[in-house]
Amino acid sequence: MRLVDRFLAFVSRGLIQLSLRETPLDQRDLRRFFLWLGVGFVIALLVVDVTGATQGDLPVGSVAPRTVRAPFAFSYPDFAAQERAKEQARATAEPVYVYQASKLDDGLARIERAFADAREALAARRGDAEEIPPLTEDQSLHLLEAFLGPLGVRVSEPAVQALIEDGFGQAAEDMARRWLRQAMEDRYIVASRDQLPADRRPILLLREGGEEAEAERFSDLERILIPEEARKQIALGPTPQTDAAASVARALVTANVWQDPVETAERAKAAADEIPLDVQKVEEGEALFREGQVLTAADIDKYRALQAHKQGRNLPKEIGVTAAFVLLLLGALYTFASTHLTGFSTRVRDIAAAGALLVTVTLMARLVEASAPLLAGQIGFGADPKALGYLVPVGGAVMLARLLLGVSWTVVMTIAASIVAGLVLEFDALFVVFFLISGIAAASAVEHTRERIAIIRAGAVVGVLNAATVLIIHLLQQFTVPAEQLAPGNPVWAVGAAFLGGLGGGFIVLALLPVLESLGFVTDYRLMELASLNHPLLRKLMLRAPGSYHHSVVVGTLAEAGCEAIGANALLAKVASYFHDIGKSLKPQYFIENQRSSVSRHTTLDPHVSAKIIVQHVTDGGRLAREYNLPQPILDNIYMHHGTGVLQYFYTQAQQMADDPDEVDIRDFRYPGPKPTTREAGVIMLADKLEAATRTLRRPDETNIRTMIGRIVNSVI
Repeated sequence: MRLVDRFLAFVSRGLIQLSLRETPLDQRDLRRFFLWLGVGFVIALLVVDVTGATQGDLPVGSVAPRTVRAPFAFSYPDFAAQERAKEQARATAEPVYVYQASKLDDGLARIERAFADAREALAARRGDAEEIPPLTEDQSLHLLEAFLGPLGVRVSEPAVQALIEDGFGQAAEDMARRWLRQAMEDRYIVASRDQLPADRRPILLLREGGEEAEAERFSDLERILIPEEARKQIALGPTPQTDAAASVARALVTANVWQDPVETAERAKAAADEIPLDVQKVEEGEALFREGQVLTAADIDKYRALQAHKQGRNLPKEIGVTAAFVLLLLGALYTFASTHLTGFSTRVRDIAAAGALLVTVTLMARLVEASAPLLAGQIGFGADPKALGYLVPVGGAVMLARLLLGVSWTVVMTIAASIVAGLVLEFDALFVVFFLISGIAAASAVEHTRERIAIIRAGAVVGVLNAATVLIIHLLQQFTVPAEQLAPGNPVWAVGAAFLGGLGGGFIVLALLPVLESLGFVTDYRLMELASLNHPLLRKLMLRAPGSYHHSVVVGTLAEAGCEAIGANALLAKVASYFHDIGKSLKPQYFIENQRSSVSRHTTLDPHVSAKIIVQHVTDGGRLAREYNLPQPILDNIYMHHGTGVLQYFYTQAQQMADDPDEVDIRDFRYPGPKPTTREAGVIMLADKLEAATRTLRRPDETNIRTMIGRIVNSVI
């Protein structure tokens, strides 16, 4: 940590010194600084597993994709196990039912009241007569209501009529009471069997109004009847009065057992509350579970406890330290490359592209690392999650850097992407070595390709080299690593993942290139497409200004040879030369190479007008290039191929025609520029002037050509 503190102090002192400088900082330098700063912190956020998970969640019953050991000793209250035990206690708690013995007493009392009321009504009708006189329909109905009212149940009218004829005798009443006792006394009756536990587990039966100690654990649920079964205990008699008494008893048979949901819930809660909370201890290095083991709930509890402890780490500090490391890495590579590597571009756009590639590689590494356990589980057949790390397409990022930013940036990208991807994949040095080899292979595979389909071939080549590298690493481990430390699993998966990582990188490059080219980056593939001379602007130039077209082709040949001689981008110079004079296609007759007669159109024009027409071919060319979405380097070369040079012929002619030569404004005869800012643009300017000038020589021998070349080069400089 002291090293980190010193680094932060050094950065702080540097920022203070920069703020005290009298000379303001270049805005591009500030943009570069903040760009690298942002890239470093974004990569740090991706490298550090901010979720706190070790490698994703694992479900109970799944097969462990890897062996997980505790990196430190920790203890944890086993809330999950306690909760599972509570759930089990609640689920297995005996449901509580209440037995109401008073239901029988209530039925007997109803029989007594019903018969008493019916006799009283019947006695009032009979009066002093010894026999019951015939009853009218209303009187029968009155007796029926007097009997059924206290009874509270429905009894058939014929049964009541039989009791009326019997005078509601005491014998019928005694039979009804006896049979009701026979059906309900010491019997448990429930309204429906659906009210009993579906799993037929024992119940706890409480007597209504009794003490809790009188609760009976009842396991033989077949002894509990439903009303229909209890009524079968009452047999019909031989006489109508006997049948009537039996009907009354049957009607009064009712359920005397019902579930008490409140008491059941309270007892379930009490059973759950009795479950103790255990504290589990895990020693450092202890295996939480091993690869191939079927994971139990206890295994998952330990695993999640480890995740929770890792979530308690100091994330801001971890991210800050990681960002400091990444910034040191990027700063060292950038300083070395910008100082010692030829052709290394420090343009903000190129730095932004390199940073975006690095962030993309880090993101893909994080996605592969996070999804590897799940993917390996889905694949099965001994697939090792760690082996799937070889899927990270570092080679694809290096290919893009080679195609978009050049060889120098490729060196930086290979080293940076390999280390950053290794950081994500468990800080494994073997991954870093593998990605370095893969990146070097990718840079070499696309070096001389000129067709887009060659990218897929390059990806396949990188995939084969990746597979060979992984196989060699595996064989090397057999001799250098102890057997107990060897990575488990079939190496075929690592070899296959490495091949797919290389091949997939080629497809990714092929998919992203058009997007990046639309943002202004120029690749050799795009230049080769433009170099076919089949572009609409070139066809238009060939038809309308054949002389300018021929001139452009010759300039392209000269510029290509010149750039090859000095190590510049010959293909870019050649293609830019083809398009540098496309503005002449709008007014071709005003340029000497397109004039067939010996009389120039400029002889009758004012020098200012002539100069304006000539200069306009630059601005017209730039406008046409933008309309046809030509790459930015070609547009730049259209404006730079004359720089800020002066049309000396027309300027001198204007001075000769003016009363005061000093009043002629030279700016009216100057090209808009800018001056060439690249080697390719400088070579194109020289090739353009030399090709046009050598055609004017009367004797184009070697001496005259060399003399003219020297004069033109000196004038341009």
